[in-house]
Parts: sequence; structure tokens; C-alpha cells
Amino acid sequence: MKIHKYTGLFVFIIFVILVGSGCEKDGREHIEEVVTDAVNEKQYLGEIAFRIPWPAYSGRGVAIQKIVEKYNLNNTTDYKISVVGGDENLSLIHADLLEDTKTMVYLLPYRYVQYFGELGLLEDLTYSKKPYEDYFFEELWSLATIEDKVFGVPFLGHAMGLIYNRNLLNQAEVDPASIVDLETLLVALEQIESNTEANGIGLVGADHNDVSWMVNQFIYGFGGQLVDVEGTKVMINSEASKRALSFYKNDLGRYAQETWTDDNGEDVMAYFRQGKIAFEIQGPWGITDIWKNQEPFETGVIPLTDIGIYPEVGPMMISVDQKMDDSMKVAIRPFVEFLISREGQKLILKGEYSPEHDRYYPFRLPIRRDMIDRGYMEDYPEFYGFLSGLDQPSVDVPVPKWQRIKDHYYESGLHDVMKEKITIEAFLTWIETEGNIVLNDANKGGNK
Repeated sequence: MKIHKYTGLFVFIIFVILVGSGCEKDGREHIEEVVTDAVNEKQYLGEIAFRIPWPAYSGRGVAIQKIVEKYNLNNTTDYKISVVGGDENLSLIHADLLEDTKTMVYLLPYRYVQYFGELGLLEDLTYSKKPYEDYFFEELWSLATIEDKVFGVPFLGHAMGLIYNRNLLNQAEVDPASIVDLETLLVALEQIESNTEANGIGLVGADHNDVSWMVNQFIYGFGGQLVDVEGTKVMINSEASKRALSFYKNDLGRYAQETWTDDNGEDVMAYFRQGKIAFEIQGPWGITDIWKNQEPFETGVIPLTDIGIYPEVGPMMISVDQKMDDSMKVAIRPFVEFLISREGQKLILKGEYSPEHDRYYPFRLPIRRDMIDRGYMEDYPEFYGFLSGLDQPSVDVPVPKWQRIKDHYYESGLHDVMKEKITIEAFLTWIETEGNIVLNDANKGGNK
């Protein structure tokens, strides 16, 4: 691998500047500025864009840029990695991948990786799995795999957890350790409503992405499934699914906020922040949201696996544009390796900076198995509850064509169930019928 002629000079410059100005600025801030300057001075033949699902100027975008800058400092390839802001809009990403002039590395939600991989738009990254197979649970690799080809490499993520307002639980004399299954959860919710002014739990029921992943956690937890193992037949119309939907709508719904059938996840977070509900099912941002709002109460987390629910997981995957030039594809390999290395994973925990609070907040978590097992998250012990279940997840989009079912039928149908516009039994029959039409069309090569 080629060593750039300026490398030694920049190392010396960094050393001199650091020694000479140690009293002028905070150490970490100054080091970051020096690293950025050094990276900008290096000579490259070209750039490879790393498209992330957040604006580049946002706290999360800047956090990712810091990780990329750390890589570029020691990057000995001919291509600089640059961060490009984006979003999770499926159509826009699809259009981007179809363009002949754009070659990028993408950070994609797992549910998009198989979808675009099946369309032949992503590079086969199977080479990355073989030396690092044990870094991540097999269940995470499988979310990016089609016919033994890997189209995405796990980078960061989370699993959902049951977050609680410790003050409200204390007021109602509820011991979180007593909540060990769904029945004891219901007992706790009853105690909350009997002894406080708050509702027991925040639920979502709006025609929105959130209702899909939220309900699926209970369907998997009750023993149901969306499709068969081959992904060719809809399996949701089962007694397990009926019990799960009934429990969510009727048992939990009894203790939810009054507007829950029209609320999404952001609405639930607002109710929780205001102390109007005692529990919510969220990712780590449910905790940091409280931190960012003057920490009005203490929080705690119960892993969903502890109460018999399969948590929704949200791994973000590194994927590569299939049209990328071969020299770029070779150059991108050490970048992928850095992101999933122990060093790269530790950098995730620095989080995003909030200038309002002069504090860093984790927005996602490292999901390497050894990072979880060896205590690398000791600065954020409360977040361990958001990593349990990565080996037994609820999968919101189990096969690529389920995205169509989800967008056109599933989300709106679940909303209608919660609003009592359709019965649970009629909904499950309808999804089975329409879903099988979509899967059969897909199996015949259709992609409407």
C-alpha cells in the first residue's frame, strides 16, 4: 500500500502544534481541529462520499464526520472519504443508486439493504464477513444477506427497551425488579394509575412506521411470525398474532394515553418527557431526550427480553454502490474495516455534541459482540438494556417485498385495528391475502 510523501511532515506538525498550544484550548477540541487540518492537507486522487441518513450539519452528522476524519488521518489509499448528508427516504436513495455518475458508500437502515441488494444495486461485501463473522450476531448478518451474499456490514444500532420514570414508580411503590413478564407489567401499570396522576404506558397507533415495528415486537414475542422461513408465504394470520394484537390493543391500551390510537413515537416521547406516562418503549434516544430537557426525573430501562418480548432492532449497515469503480471498491475496504474495528466502534460512544447543553449524547450504540461483553460501555451502563435481544430480534421487514406490504397495507391496517374500524381477525385475513399476492408477484419477477 502506497505511503504518501506528506505523512511524516503532518505527524511532526501535529506534534509541534499540540505541544505548543496545550494551554490555549481544551485538549479534545484542539486535537480534533488539528486532525481536521491535517486531513485537509493530504493529497488524494479523488473522494468517495459516505452518505449517512442524517443531515451532515446535524449533531449526528458531525459525530460521524469525526469518525471519518480519524480514519482519513491514517488513510493510505488514493481516495479521501467525505461525509454527505441524507435521510431514510427509500425513493430518493433508490434514485441516487440508479444514477450513473454517483458512486457512494451508504449507511442504510437494515430493512433497505436486502431490498436494494435484491435489485442488484449494491456491491457484494461477503469478503467482509469472513474475517469478522464473530464480531456480530449471526442474526445481524442475516438481515443483510441474500442467497449467501452479504450486501451490508453492521456498524451501529440498538434494540428497543422499556424505559420508566423512576419517580413515578417510586410514588406508586412499584419495584422495577418485580416486572419480569407481561402479567407483572400489567400489575405495575394498574398501580401507576391507581396511585399517580399519570397513565401507565405510552403506545403508538397512528398510520405511521412506528406502529409496525412496535406491534411486531409483540407478535414475535407471542410466538408469531410475518412470513415463513423461505419468505414466500405470509404467516401472520395465526392464533399467536391474534393474542399479541389483542394484548397490545386491549390490555395495554387500557393503560395508555387517551390519544394513543393517533399518536406516533415522537408523541409518546413528549408525554413521557412531561411525566404524563410512566413507561415507554423506545431506543437510547428515549433516555438522552430526558437528559437534554433538564433531567426532570430519573430513568431506568428494562430489556424487552426480560418480559418476553422480542425487541425491534435498528442496525445501520454499511453498503457500497455496485457501480463504483474497481479501484474505489478496493480503497473502501480498509474504511469498512476501520468502522467495524474496536477503535471505530468505541468512537460511536462519543455521541453527538449538544451546544445547548455543552455535552455529548450517544444516539446509537456499538453492536460488536465483544464491545457488549467486555464492558466497553461502562460510561453508559444504563444503555446495556438497549442491546439485549440482538441475537433474537423482532424483524420489521423480514424479506425485501415486505416493505411493499408494510407501506401499502400493514401500517394503515394496524391503525384501523386500533381505531376499531376493522377487527383483528379481518385485518389478519386481509394481510394474508394481499401479502401473498405481493410475494407471489415478487417470486414471478414482478416489482411493481
